[in-house]
Amino acid sequence: MQISHLMVGLEQQVDNQLRFADPERSAMIGEILGVITPAVRQTMFEVVEAAVAEINSQLSGQRVEIKLVDGDPELIVDREAVPPPPPPPGAPDPDDFDEARITLRIPGYLKEVIAEAAKSAGDSVNSYVVDALRTTAGTSASSPKRTVSRKIQL
Repeated sequence: MQISHLMVGLEQQVDNQLRFADPERSAMIGEILGVITPAVRQTMFEVVEAAVAEINSQLSGQRVEIKLVDGDPELIVDREAVPPPPPPPGAPDPDDFDEARITLRIPGYLKEVIAEAAKSAGDSVNSYVVDALRTTAGTSASSPKRTVSRKIQL
């Protein structure tokens, strides 16, 4: 990213606007532009830094850094080591698990697709759907804690 080119572009835009001003004002604004150019350049750097901070807050597994090359910022993307998941909580109390019933309305064709997929997997429709939901939610069969599991596609 070359801020120098952006600064030249800004100066050209100001010069284009100054064509309509009288010579005295044009000279005065030209002098003001010369004085504020470092402040504008610094503000551009700060905008880039703010953008990088916002990007980093939304990325996982990667980090964007700014490096100055010949006075201009260069953005570098580094892959970060994914931090290990937090340790699981202690063993859950088996008495804490209650069964729950849920009524789910789905299109008839989807019910047939799920039934066929369950049959192919050798499961009942209920077991297949519970396993798919558990996998999507990232929990294991024995506890509500988060785990890494395979994804089941319907």
